[in-house]
Amino acid sequence: MLYLDGKPLIQEQLKHRREHLYDSLKEEPGFLQFATAITSNDIEEIQTFLDAAVNASCEGLIIKTLDRDATYEPSKRSNNWLKLKKDYMDSIGDSVDLVPIAAFHGRGKRTGVYGAFLLACYDGSNEEFQSICKIGTGFSEVMLEERSASLRSKVIPKPKSYYRYSDTISPDVWFEPSEVWEVKAADLTISPVHRAAVGTVDPDKGISLRFPRLVRVREDKPPEQASSSELIAEMYFAQKHNHPNNKDEDGDD
Repeated sequence: MLYLDGKPLIQEQLKHRREHLYDSLKEEPGFLQFATAITSNDIEEIQTFLDAAVNASCEGLIIKTLDRDATYEPSKRSNNWLKLKKDYMDSIGDSVDLVPIAAFHGRGKRTGVYGAFLLACYDGSNEEFQSICKIGTGFSEVMLEERSASLRSKVIPKPKSYYRYSDTISPDVWFEPSEVWEVKAADLTISPVHRAAVGTVDPDKGISLRFPRLVRVREDKPPEQASSSELIAEMYFAQKHNHPNNKDEDGDD
């Protein structure tokens, strides 16, 4: 709903535009039906909804912000809405093993635990951990409590000199490198924020993971055996070769 009763609505948040839509139109079987939708910020619920969409022979989901930065921007690509397809979830193939080096305090129902973590790959040549993504999905409540409890004992007062990250990243706490997490993602993209394999694909930008999701904790690996920056670069170039129409968006995770 972009225009109603002589009034443009594109500067209205999606929540209000949708209310106007529902108030202005009525469903009629076989003629008009509103798109099936849920309102949620729970990754497990969204995953279930995606599975149901795919099982109903739909291509996937459109995920939109609802009441913050949710105006309509015609003819402009925006992070306010994203396509989520089933094949995105497995598109990079192999998982990667990454090290949590920092965290952000949780809010709402995640108050009291960490809500998101900053992950890094390992550059053996420079002996440094390079940030690659911020992850806050793929955690059950129990797993989030376990990881938060485990990492609280690893909090350090400031980042290590061998951590490489952008000054625009401001975690609430930093960790001693101690754990390795197996992570899957939708794809890899050039990032102005993260520093994984910086200089390999762009002089000043690194590589980041889009839509990262925790698979498991790798208790069999020390941090120095995390996925290397060289491997991350190889996966990025392999993705570009296999998907020549892919375009880097200079976006962050």
